[in-house]
Amino acid sequence: MTKVKFYPTIWQTVPYTFEVMDQWDAEGHLKKDLVLKNIQATKQRLSEMNLNITQLSAIDSNGQEHPLEDFPKVSLNIKGLHTGHFLRSKSAIKLAPGTYTAFRFYLDRTGNSFVSTDKSVRSVTRYAHLDFEIENGLEIQGNEAPEVILRFDFVPYDLPVLFQKIGQFYKNSRSFMVRLVQSMEHERVKI
Repeated sequence: MTKVKFYPTIWQTVPYTFEVMDQWDAEGHLKKDLVLKNIQATKQRLSEMNLNITQLSAIDSNGQEHPLEDFPKVSLNIKGLHTGHFLRSKSAIKLAPGTYTAFRFYLDRTGNSFVSTDKSVRSVTRYAHLDFEIENGLEIQGNEAPEVILRFDFVPYDLPVLFQKIGQFYKNSRSFMVRLVQSMEHERVKI
């Protein structure tokens, strides 16, 4: 008779996996997870932004601007939700209690570029700042975790562009095979 090992916990889910623990800070406060949208980025079908940010500020429901003082001048590669990339800000909740509707990113005049859904890159110098609306707003009560997760809602890359290149490869190889077969047909000998 053979012994079969049985592990009853193999189907049990672990309640504190790394994914779940990443959403809480050391004191047990839930980190805010925000989705930021820009209407112009959606209209221009942008999938990615490379920005030199000089200052970040939050705009409250009354339209007042509240700059984040300890935000450093930084160059960021911002990608959309479709890539799974996000940004973390450790000081966004150091704002006064209230409701905030948008974040404003102030841009340096050089080094900014937009990447479209077809992966074409264009340099941008005409914007002094970009406003990103916060989906469902941000309500600060004063007892939140100081860290915030920022996700950006951009248009995903176009897959047909990739499929067209693969299709073109097979189409070219098929036409090569047809030409190869046609070149060998004249050498056939009938018996």
